[in-house]
Amino acid sequence: MTYKEILDQMYKTPAFIPFLGINITELDSGYCKGEMELKPEHLNPLGMAHGGCVFSLADTIGGLAAISHNPEATVVTVSSNINYLRPAENTTKLVAQSREIKYGSKVAVYEVNVTSDDGTLLASAVNNYFIL
Repeated sequence: MTYKEILDQMYKTPAFIPFLGINITELDSGYCKGEMELKPEHLNPLGMAHGGCVFSLADTIGGLAAISHNPEATVVTVSSNINYLRPAENTTKLVAQSREIKYGSKVAVYEVNVTSDDGTLLASAVNNYFIL
């Protein structure tokens, strides 16, 4: 499967990722970058991006990076540890960028940083994906 086919499959599936409005801006072997425009429904009662939206973006970007390492494999999240470093406020979008730590025979590990539109680091996650 090519990178274009991976993205086409993701966008044509009427599911959670398109529902959130996640847009992939870069995809390469073991690497992914994407963003999510914030809408009122993404905010918590305090007017900040809901932590679940931040997490969902980090998991999606890490997972696509793992898929792009080997487009013939299927990956599922095994575990994730996210650290929320700053509130996601006063920003129009969230931007996430992944970095491959390890791609093994059964488990892939990715670090994903989520920033505001001005580049302020909001959250950092380490995600583990099982390779099927």
